[in-house]
Amino acid sequence: MKYLRAWFYPLALWALIPIFLAADDLHAWSYLPLVIIAFLLALWVGWHRQQSLSFSAWFRNPSTSLPPLAGGMWEETFAEGYHWRRDQEAQHRQLSAQIVQLRDALQAMPDVVVLMDERGQLLWVNPSGIRLLQLQWPDDAGKPLAFWLRTPHLRAFLAGEGPPSLQLPAPADAQQILEGMRYPLADAGALVIFRDVTRIRQLEQVRQDFVANVSHELRSPLTVVRGFLENMLDSPIAADDEVSSQLRLMEQQTLRMQSLVEDLLSLARMEAAEANPEHCETLMIAAMIHNTLDTLDTLAPAIVQKRLQIDTALDGDLGIFAETIDLTSIIRNLLENAIKYTPADRTVSVRWERRSGDLRLVVQDTGDGIAAEHLQRITERFYRVDKGRSRRMGGTGLGLAIVRHAVERYQGYLEVASEVGKGTTFTAHFPLHLARSFPSDSAVS
Repeated sequence: MKYLRAWFYPLALWALIPIFLAADDLHAWSYLPLVIIAFLLALWVGWHRQQSLSFSAWFRNPSTSLPPLAGGMWEETFAEGYHWRRDQEAQHRQLSAQIVQLRDALQAMPDVVVLMDERGQLLWVNPSGIRLLQLQWPDDAGKPLAFWLRTPHLRAFLAGEGPPSLQLPAPADAQQILEGMRYPLADAGALVIFRDVTRIRQLEQVRQDFVANVSHELRSPLTVVRGFLENMLDSPIAADDEVSSQLRLMEQQTLRMQSLVEDLLSLARMEAAEANPEHCETLMIAAMIHNTLDTLDTLAPAIVQKRLQIDTALDGDLGIFAETIDLTSIIRNLLENAIKYTPADRTVSVRWERRSGDLRLVVQDTGDGIAAEHLQRITERFYRVDKGRSRRMGGTGLGLAIVRHAVERYQGYLEVASEVGKGTTFTAHFPLHLARSFPSDSAVS
């Protein structure tokens, strides 16, 4: 069809010759002006067609820089096409240079950089990734990353489910610890970066051992000091009001120190390792929550004093396989935190439920809320949003850190959502395989 269009105009011109020869016999010379006009029009269209073909041939040939000579309106068209192509070539060179720079930067990174498609298959990996993951590149292109990394919860992590980061031993060296972060791409797939955190883990282990040892050594002296203070308070020396008030203050601070030491020891224990299945048992969370609300000395008086309403939606048939001390710490600290920061005459909501992907313990307060810049650090040790208010209300500043580490012992994670002026919601997510069933008459609500 392209060649037919190219030869149409020359053939049309040659077809006019028989018309002139037949015109004398047909006495049709009266149509001569129309024939001449048609002839000139055919020449004009043929010339434009020739210019169009010339422009197309030049434009599609990247080896030719300057356009061919042209006249009339086509001279401006060729000039515009020439400038447009120069701009496109400059942008292409600039983009190619940026791609080369980005590729060189990614290849020089000591971290593992992996590009995956939407199905989790490898598209590209940098040299550090080839070395640390022990890949055979490019033969392993197109294979899923989970083919080499046999780590629990890796598939959920690569799919964008579960916690935002994941730590795993390097295939090349089990003593080397890698921490992965997943970044979804706008079109499809994801970028996964693994950092070597071995040195950080070693320093963290040194810190944990130091805190655990110091806390353990402080426990005995504090017990002795408290014992002597109790004896002094029961002795005649406490009859003096001034001495008695000083002894009460000393006892109060000693109890505060003991609480801090106990929290540090609990945190050190939870950071040490994952939960041991031999120490786990089936726990009825609904009953534990009600017992905590009703019998714990620090909660029941505060609920009555502040006239708080506790709304519970607890699945009484749903239990969990875990250590009692861990779940007790999680429930106690979340409830204490919600009751402490909820103003009087307001509501605290507690839910224990099974969802399609996990088990969830949700504690929601109706306090002042937490600003967005604090949410990432709210579960750090001793971190306080409002230092003055936190000191007035008491506490060690370790409650949420204990909750986070206790949940992570079971491969779960703690989610914090807050809106200033409306309150904060803490959601402890547990893997579904920890669920246990309790036959009961009805759910607790």
